Amino acid sequence: MSQNAARHPLRIALAAFSFAAFSLAALGCSSSLPPRYVIERDLQGFAFRRYQSSLDVDVQVEANPAQGHSAAYLHRAGKYVDIVTAFVTVYERPAALTAEVRQSLAALPGYKLQTEERFGQHVWVLRAGSEPEYVVWPCGRFLIKLGAKTLPELPEALAEAYAALYPSDLDEHGHARKDAASSGSAKQEQRDESERDLPANLREGAPR
Repeated sequence: MSQNAARHPLRIALAAFSFAAFSLAALGCSSSLPPRYVIERDLQGFAFRRYQSSLDVDVQVEANPAQGHSAAYLHRAGKYVDIVTAFVTVYERPAALTAEVRQSLAALPGYKLQTEERFGQHVWVLRAGSEPEYVVWPCGRFLIKLGAKTLPELPEALAEAYAALYPSDLDEHGHARKDAASSGSAKQEQRDESERDLPANLREGAPR
């Protein structure tokens, strides 16, 4: 076997490794995600109790199929039980995911969407009156939602564990960072832009 032929498999292996490394860097998420995307172990005194997968996800994105993976964590204090839930939505593609999700969340009736800094990163916080808040953020093609039904705030160690696996793509304004895999314009924003570029007499609703 020639020396060049012997090196050929090595070149293929190196090329594959480089592509994989690029893909992980583009996603911005951990290279060692759990097999079912949620953390299936106890965290900070909260016992892992249930995993569930679902095609019924919180935010449907046009032409971007998704599947949901949820986990429940329980902590008993006397006769009371505190519950924390984690829901990881896995989309087919990351492009423009932040803008699509932000648009959908901002339109939820009765909810207020704010951008805050939590556990070392920027996230969205959803609030509706006296209901428990939800903390939500995108990471590449993933959308993470954490909620604590009976607690004033999320357990720090649990939230940090998910943040370590799925670093947020958000900047301080609640938009995707320019280098994030989930950056880009939502389809509705693209349609609005195309509409603005049309002559006034050709726009939707123009007198005929």
